[in-house]
Amino acid sequence: MATQTTSTTGKIRASRINFKLTRESTLVIMTVLTIIIASFVFPDSFPSFLNAAGIMRNFALDAIMVCGMMVLMVSGVFDLSIGSIYSLVGVLTAALMKNMGWPVPLAVLAGLSAGILCGLVNGFITAKIKVNALITTLGTQQIFRGIAIFIGGTNIPNLPPAFNSLAQSKFLGIQGFVWIMGAVVLITFFLLSQTRFFRQFYYIGGNLKAAKLSGINVSRMQMVGFAFMGLMAGLSGMLFASRLGAAVAVAGDGKELAIITATILGGASLSGGKGNIFGGLVGVIFIAIVNNLMILATVDAYWQSIVIGTILILAVATDWLVNRGK
Repeated sequence: MATQTTSTTGKIRASRINFKLTRESTLVIMTVLTIIIASFVFPDSFPSFLNAAGIMRNFALDAIMVCGMMVLMVSGVFDLSIGSIYSLVGVLTAALMKNMGWPVPLAVLAGLSAGILCGLVNGFITAKIKVNALITTLGTQQIFRGIAIFIGGTNIPNLPPAFNSLAQSKFLGIQGFVWIMGAVVLITFFLLSQTRFFRQFYYIGGNLKAAKLSGINVSRMQMVGFAFMGLMAGLSGMLFASRLGAAVAVAGDGKELAIITATILGGASLSGGKGNIFGGLVGVIFIAIVNNLMILATVDAYWQSIVIGTILILAVATDWLVNRGK
C-alpha cells in the first residue's frame, strides 16, 4: 500500500514538474519577468501607455503571420518565403489601385488571392513534386522578392484613403489592424483546436506514416497549410501598406527570421506535432518586447538582428534537446 502511495505521489510530482517546464509556461514567466525588470530599468518610458500601445502595434502584423507559421510547423514544415509574399501582396495591391485604377475592394481581393496563390505554389512543389520545404521556399523567396521589386520599384506612395483606413481607422482608441489581428488569432485558435479538418495537421506532424495509413490526404493538407500561410503573409503585408499609406517592395525582408523565432519560442517544434496559437502569440509578444528594449537602450540596429538570431538558435537547440531526450 505504501509503495502504491509513493508511486502515485511520484506521478503527481512528475506531472507538476512537466507542467512547469512546458515551453509556453516558461515563456510566459520569462515575458512577465522581462516586463518587470524593464519597468525598473526604464521607469519613465517602458511602463507608459504610449510605449505599450507601440509594442502592440509592432507585434500585431507579425502575430498574423505567426498564425500561418504555427499551422505549418504543427504539420512539420515551414516557409522561408513569407517576407517576400508580405512585400509582393502589398505592392501588387498598391499597383492595382494606383496604376490601374482598380477599386479598393477588388484590389484587396486580388492581393489576398495572390498571397494564397504564392502559398499554393509552395505547397504544390513541396507536396506534389516532393521538393524539401526548405529548398522550395528558399527558392520562391527570391522569385517572389524579384516580382515585388519589378512591380513596385522602390515604393508606391500616396495610396487611396479608403485603403489606408483599413489599418489606420480606430475603434475604442485601437487601430484597425490590431482588431484584425485579434480576429485572426481567435479564428486560427478555433480552427486548430476545434475543427477536425485542421487538427489533421497535428496528426501529420506527429506521425506522417500513421497519418497516411489512417486515410489523411497529406498532400492536400500540406497545400492547404501553405495556402493559409500565404494568405496570412499577404494580409499582414497589405495591412502594413495600409498603415504606412505606401507600399515598399522590400518591406518584408528578414520577416521570416522573427516569425519562425516567435513560433518556435511559443512551443512549436521543427519536427512537428505540437504547438498552439496562444504560445505563438506570447512568443511574438516576447520578441516585440526585446526589440522595444533594445530601441529604448539605443542599441545599434545590427545588434537587434544578432540578438534575434541568437534567440532563434537557443530556441531550436532547446527544441532539439527536448526531442532527443524523448
